[in-house]
Amino acid sequence: MKFSSFTNVALTAAQKGAEVLLKHYNGKLNIEYKSEIDPVTQADKGSQKAIIKIIKDTFPEHGILAEEDGVNEVDKEYCWIIDPLDGTVNFVHSLPMFAVSVGLKYKNEIITGVVYSPLMNEVFIAEKGKGAWLNSKKIKVSSIKDNIRALGVTGFPYSIKKDNNKILKNFERVIVKAQGVRRLGSAALDLAYVACGRFEFFWEQDLKAWDIAAGILLVKEAGGIVSDYSGDKDCLFKSTMLASNILKIHKEILKIVND
Repeated sequence: MKFSSFTNVALTAAQKGAEVLLKHYNGKLNIEYKSEIDPVTQADKGSQKAIIKIIKDTFPEHGILAEEDGVNEVDKEYCWIIDPLDGTVNFVHSLPMFAVSVGLKYKNEIITGVVYSPLMNEVFIAEKGKGAWLNSKKIKVSSIKDNIRALGVTGFPYSIKKDNNKILKNFERVIVKAQGVRRLGSAALDLAYVACGRFEFFWEQDLKAWDIAAGILLVKEAGGIVSDYSGDKDCLFKSTMLASNILKIHKEILKIVND
C-alpha cells in the first residue's frame, strides 16, 4: 500500500521513538512520578523528543499534542498527537507490552495513525479511507457477534486509587457477560488488537487523547466502532471510550457500563 507523506512521517517518527525506548529497555531508568503510581522516565522523554524532531523537520508549521512536558498545540489545523511510550509501567517492569503511538489530526478528525510495538515487531498503520494494516497485511475487526464469545480488554486509570467504585463495578458486570477480559496496560495496543480481531471490544475511562488517537483510526479503518460511554462517536477528547467490532456488541457493552 502506498501511503501519504503524513503516514510515512508518522511511521518514521514512531520508529525513531522506539529506537530510543529499546536503548533504555532493561537498563537503568531514572524514574519520576507524575502522581502516586504514574511514572515517567528518560525513555519517555527521549522518545518524545525524537518523534517531534522528525515531525517538525518535515512539517514545521504543524502543531503537537504530546504526553510529556506539556506540549499542547491542539488548536492548529494539523496537530500530531503523540504518546512516546504507552505502557510506561510495563516498560519500567520490563514487560514487553508497550508501544509508541503517533496520530495526526486534521481539523476535527484523525487522518493518520501508527502504533508500533517494537518488542513484538508489530507495526499497525491506518490512513483515512485506505484501511488498517499490520506489518503490510490488511486487517479487519473480528466477526464474532455474541458477548459470550467475545474477548474484551480494559485498563484501570491512575485515578483508580482515589475513585474506583464505577470502574470495578463495570469490570464485574462486563466480565460475567463476556468469554473473558484481559488487561494489558496499554490503551494503544488494546485498540490495535481490537482492529486486528484479537479482541472484540475495549473500554476504559479517564483516557487522554494521546492514549487513543492512533488507535481510534485503526479501529474505524478496520471496520469497527468507537464512541464514548454516551455513544458519541466524536470521542477523541472525551474521558471514556468503547471500541468494538460490531454494533450489537457495542450496544450491549454500552448498556452495561451505563447501568
